[in-house]
Amino acid sequence: MKKGFNILLILCAALVAISCSKTKSYTDMLKDEKKAIERFIDANDLEILEDFPEDSVFKENQFVELENGVYLNIIDKGSEQRAVQYKTKMLYRCKMRYFMNVDTTMIENYGPHSNGTSPFPFVYGDVSYGSDYNMSYVSEGMQEPLKYVGDRAKVKLIVPFKRGTYYDQSSGNPVYYEILEYIFEENL
Repeated sequence: MKKGFNILLILCAALVAISCSKTKSYTDMLKDEKKAIERFIDANDLEILEDFPEDSVFKENQFVELENGVYLNIIDKGSEQRAVQYKTKMLYRCKMRYFMNVDTTMIENYGPHSNGTSPFPFVYGDVSYGSDYNMSYVSEGMQEPLKYVGDRAKVKLIVPFKRGTYYDQSSGNPVYYEILEYIFEENL
């Protein structure tokens, strides 16, 4: 009986230790993200439109929240040619950062600071997380604007972590794309 009591005591101690871990729950991550996005919108004086502009023309600080929670601002619609899911081979260049924490991480392969880096390749609609290094930067959220824009389009995005890359989802970090340019490989 004493042996059974000791085992029960050990199990209780283990449960207490597990329940007191500092890992955030998914619900806590969603609440923190919502607050961070609201702070980002306020700090940058962004206007969130109720409806998508009919002419697809946005002012610099205007965004629309899409059905999946991604915030979109179209800088340049690009060509009339549209990508076809699971067929169109694409490249993209971007300037993006994580903004939830004080220490913001910037990833940039766009413009004069690209230092000869290549654009990231992907196939529109593919968000597989294989071993390919470049695929780690492809997400559902960063592909969402392709429903509205064409080749050489430029957009700004706020991507919630649940629509982000595998890393974004596991860390609970939303991403701000200051600029994201889509390039259709067939038009190079």
